[in-house]
Amino acid sequence: MSDPFAEKLYRIWEERWKDSEYEERVTKLGLLMFRAKKLAVRNLLPVLIPSSIIDVGCGLGHILEVYQQAGYPCEGIDISPTAVWVCRNKGLRVDLKKVEDETRTFDLVSSDGMLEHFLNFEPMAHQMMRLSRRHVLIIQPNHDSFLGKILPCLSELIKGDDNVREYNYRICDFIDVFERSGFRVTHNLPVFLDVFRILVFALRGSV
Repeated sequence: MSDPFAEKLYRIWEERWKDSEYEERVTKLGLLMFRAKKLAVRNLLPVLIPSSIIDVGCGLGHILEVYQQAGYPCEGIDISPTAVWVCRNKGLRVDLKKVEDETRTFDLVSSDGMLEHFLNFEPMAHQMMRLSRRHVLIIQPNHDSFLGKILPCLSELIKGDDNVREYNYRICDFIDVFERSGFRVTHNLPVFLDVFRILVFALRGSV
């Protein structure tokens, strides 16, 4: 059964990405944030050493590019035809697909700034865990930090009228859901003056 709220959110994201095939609408501040995220993810890869990666809700492929440039087998999925088109034009392997329709498993399942847009993020988190045989990596706003408290204002500067609503989940909320489902947190790293956190979870019993 489809989730009406999720379906509405998917439509909002497609509107968000429209015209991105011509020009990505990111400010200088947004570019600095992406660079910080990319560097942090790149530094984690030699520790995780994944043999396969899927980036869920990969958007315009900023984090997926890190995986590909580092030489790891990787692919993305997204529900936005525009986002998929942009990624493929960048030479990234991306399919137009909902996470619920993915049946394979991967060493590393990742997402950047996705879960906070769901009114209830747990079903999506469980879908990500279902696909993982080793690790899940998520990048989330840290609403407990000083700058994280004013993140909605920063988002307005980055995205203007195209900003997509975020819910003020705390980092401990994500950790709680994953740990209750058999994934222990192994990394909890601040990014960009602690505006974001990278959380890495390992499936208990996995190598």
